Amino acid sequence: MPQASYRITGSADGWVIEHDGKLGGGYELPEAAFETAVAAASLDLKERRDVTISVQFPEGPEDTEALASGSEPALQRAEFDSPLGKAK
Repeated sequence: MPQASYRITGSADGWVIEHDGKLGGGYELPEAAFETAVAAASLDLKERRDVTISVQFPEGPEDTEALASGSEPALQRAEFDSPLGKAK
C-alpha cells in the first residue's frame, strides 16, 4: 500500500512540514502546521494511503517558548494552566 509521511519540525524561525522530500510552511505555531498536515493527509486517506504524521520540537525549552510567546493560543494556555484560570 502506498504511504504518505508528514514530518513537522520547529526552530526559533518557525515550523515547517516535510512531505515527499519537499519543505513547506513557515508556520508560527506547531498547531497550525499540524492542522495543515492533517488536512493534506485526509486527501491521502481518500486515496487509501497509509499516513504518518510526526512532530519534532526544538531541543531547548527556550526555543519552544520563543515560538509561541505572546501568541493568543499561548496566552490562553497559560491562563488555563494557572491555578486562578482553573477556578473560573
